[in-house]
Amino acid sequence: MANARNIVWIVSYPKSGNTWVRFLVCNLVYGVQLSAAALNRLVPDIHELRVMPELPTTAVFMKTHFPYSPAMPLAACTAAAIYVVRDPADVMLSNFHYGRRDGSRTNTSATALAEYVDRYLAARGAARWIELGMGPWDDHVRSWLATRHPFPLLLRYEDLQRDDLAGARALCRFLGVTRSAEEMARAVAGASFDRLKEIEEHDIKGENVGIFYKPYLRSSIEAGVRFMRAGKSGEAARVLSVEQRQRVHAIFGALMQELGYVNAEPGPAAAQTAGSIRSSS
Repeated sequence: MANARNIVWIVSYPKSGNTWVRFLVCNLVYGVQLSAAALNRLVPDIHELRVMPELPTTAVFMKTHFPYSPAMPLAACTAAAIYVVRDPADVMLSNFHYGRRDGSRTNTSATALAEYVDRYLAARGAARWIELGMGPWDDHVRSWLATRHPFPLLLRYEDLQRDDLAGARALCRFLGVTRSAEEMARAVAGASFDRLKEIEEHDIKGENVGIFYKPYLRSSIEAGVRFMRAGKSGEAARVLSVEQRQRVHAIFGALMQELGYVNAEPGPAAAQTAGSIRSSS
């Protein structure tokens, strides 16, 4: 069926919680998943596909970090999207540390971080992702949440951390899935940070190729670098200087306010304010 709208995308800018939400969605829809390989079978990563699949004729989940545009692979098949957003300062910091995993960044000193922050903010995103077509952070968010698109459910990373069961209920409503309180609790527990760390260690031990283990990452893995690094909200507020955080808000502040990140002029003790999981319109 040409251009059948059957894909439900699980979308985010890199290092915003996509893997967590993929596990949570799969646990809710298919039952608790025990490996990254199982996750990838149920929610293929479009960035790891060597050949674009045939147009789906039934509903499927797929992961992407691409911004939304008609030129995006399989864009015409979009039925819906789950968009995961995270405080851009924390996204920046997480991307800084992610470079240790593939060996592109070994120096994590304050000087190295300051240089990275300068480059990231000048480009409004991570250079590696911009080169791969994912664009700046703010353009990425707006491409999916623009009012002309009726399909995204917006999930804030921070809201999921504060109340993951509320996130599970929002996902069930959005996907038309009915689950008991016990089933939702199992799904949430099976996608917790600690549980995903266990799955990562199991996949590394078994050399199970997937999200958590790839042969070319062996040296960083042996050095103790992990995909599941910290999983915290507000880390940037503790690590970045006041001046750096003010620059984040100067560049991204308008969009941050739209998303519920309302501290326009961060001070030394700036922290996230509570928001609610909501659908965009």
